[in-house]
Amino acid sequence: MRRSLLLVGSILVLFAGASRAQARAIPDQAYISGVAGHAQAYSLSCESRSAADWAAYWGVYIDETDFLNRLPRSDNPNLGFVGDPDDPWGYIPPASYGAHAEPVANLLRAYGLDAHAGLGLSWDEVRSEVAAGRPVIVWVIGSIWSGEAKQYETEDGEVVTVANNEHTMILIGYDESRVHLVDALTGYTVTHPLQNFLNSWGVLGNMAVVGEGSGEETDDQEAEATNGDAYIVQPGDTLNKVAARFELYWPDLAAWNDIGYPYLIYPGQNLVLSGEPAEPVAEQPVENERDTYTVQAGNNILDIANEVGVEWTRLAWFNELTPPFLLPSGTVLELPAADEDVPQPEIPETYTATQSESLIAVAQYYGLDWLDLAALNELSYPFLISPGQTIRMQ
Repeated sequence: MRRSLLLVGSILVLFAGASRAQARAIPDQAYISGVAGHAQAYSLSCESRSAADWAAYWGVYIDETDFLNRLPRSDNPNLGFVGDPDDPWGYIPPASYGAHAEPVANLLRAYGLDAHAGLGLSWDEVRSEVAAGRPVIVWVIGSIWSGEAKQYETEDGEVVTVANNEHTMILIGYDESRVHLVDALTGYTVTHPLQNFLNSWGVLGNMAVVGEGSGEETDDQEAEATNGDAYIVQPGDTLNKVAARFELYWPDLAAWNDIGYPYLIYPGQNLVLSGEPAEPVAEQPVENERDTYTVQAGNNILDIANEVGVEWTRLAWFNELTPPFLLPSGTVLELPAADEDVPQPEIPETYTATQSESLIAVAQYYGLDWLDLAALNELSYPFLISPGQTIRMQ
């Protein structure tokens, strides 16, 4: 019997693009803003959901269902998707399971993205990717749970490492003790202790998809710089994207503009592109001014928060929005200043769920750990709450 190696021999090729970040000391903390998460549509579609959200960060918009349908089908997760995406989650092959990094990366390349699968990656290699502004799709266990690797023999006699509760998230930030990830289950950004993440990521052998967009740049993007020394931030920009566009090291760009963690920028902001003083640049009008945002059809609070560079909870608190954060088109939201104190709402004894609620969103809104809240209410996977349900908060 032969054992699957999943590109172990090509790690140097995969991380050639990270050499610029690795040539310098890896920063102790980094955060990529602008990765908008969405909840997966099927029980076992976390890989397709993460792939679609990862691609969208690079400006390539993929429908989750289309991506899922285009994944090859196989009893080997290193070759394709195993089973039915509507089947229950948590099992291992030959039961319905999902897919590993290799088929996901292959399909992302078919969409024109520079994506590569890796196994046995080090934490420094992955940190270098994030520090360079490149989000990383990671294979973990559940909601950063512990787990046990198991061996599964495919119909072709290949032995593949699998694990119960296989799941994907997008790593978008880290510091010395924590990581920040976009969870495909809910679409929300979650924070976990670094060691818990490393333990969970290690169960499937430190598997990930790394890479970036095609690297092609339009004439319009080049023209957005007002001169050789300054740039006016446009809607949808992130610090990482601007740095990559002008072939700059993003921590330098942050330092030149006095931008600190979590490195947020906003439309209309004037960025200098070197350490030398830039000539004054006239502000250009953008679709939304910094102090307000007018809700457009199809907007949700997470997308708006990412676009304007404000934590979604601060945006909700500032505008006295409550779950489930319904935003009719035309609603005008006030945007808090970066240094403005926004009081957190008091935690009630109980909370009554309304339509389209998420336990995680409710917990984050009140500053609670959602797993603790689930345990308090004896809720188990997939942690659904229904309209009219009373949730104990304390």
